[in-house]
Amino acid sequence: MALEFSQITSLTERHFIPRLVDGVYNSKAFTARLARPDKMQMKDGGHEILAPVINSQPGVGGYFDDLATLDTSRTDNITASKHQWRQLYEPIRVSRKELLQNNGDAAKLSLVKSKVQIAEKQFKENLALGLFSDGTAGSGAGTTDQIDGLQSVVSTSSTYGGIAVADFAEWVAIDKSNGGTDRALTLNLMQAAFGAASEDDEKPSVAVCRQNVYDQVWSLYQPHQRLMSEEMHKLGFPNTLVFNGIPLIVDSHCKAQTIYFLNEEYLFLAVHKDENMRKETLERLETSNSMLMRIFWMGNLICNNRRFQAQLGDIEVAA
Repeated sequence: MALEFSQITSLTERHFIPRLVDGVYNSKAFTARLARPDKMQMKDGGHEILAPVINSQPGVGGYFDDLATLDTSRTDNITASKHQWRQLYEPIRVSRKELLQNNGDAAKLSLVKSKVQIAEKQFKENLALGLFSDGTAGSGAGTTDQIDGLQSVVSTSSTYGGIAVADFAEWVAIDKSNGGTDRALTLNLMQAAFGAASEDDEKPSVAVCRQNVYDQVWSLYQPHQRLMSEEMHKLGFPNTLVFNGIPLIVDSHCKAQTIYFLNEEYLFLAVHKDENMRKETLERLETSNSMLMRIFWMGNLICNNRRFQAQLGDIEVAA
């Protein structure tokens, strides 16, 4: 007996969807880092995602001698940034005509597998577009409903998480761009951006750029200096360069002619625990002879300390 809609749905949920989830989270180096169990934060809900922000302004404590009067004034060095929930979905639709055109159970499952692969590709594309966007319709996926991505995190002028730069100037990110004028990349420029985003034991933990910028870095390294990241190799991304002990990873969605230096201690993916690649299935649609499956996600990229995030822009790249 040939496979029916209900059987195909069951097989899809059991075998294909788990692979789709793994593919979305683990196929791109930056997303794979954000999806690590110790980095992704599962949230219960709320109207907004709240992230504590610690103000480094001096408190009321300090040195004292013997029986000197101690200041008992209330300190208020902690505030919170507020981030909107962003939602993403991808449909998988198979019509009965398509199933009938594919003779045999193996052909039907091959058809469904192809549909799932297409959905996976689209899902991870939209997720990546959001992660590197500025959250506006002028970047990334081209909608204000998308994730508030890295361009909004490293902006030195825009409000982020409901906090204006003018209200919290010390929280602003580091921008080592060149006013729109391209210049040749040097290790000194990279060090300047890395160093500006570092303080005492705080330092960037990963750098991200496009392939053509990565190629420029590669050309700067002498052969014996081309160290590779063991950490990224374990995540499935071998041959990843290391700069100052941190991996330099490639993503085609990164801002052009730019290297991001990111401190992942203060950067994480917040995801609703009940909407983390949730699947919804309609085996038969009322208005058409087809089955529909949707994959849903809800969350946002959160940074609770912009001060330790940096960008090095206006890098000259080969034509």
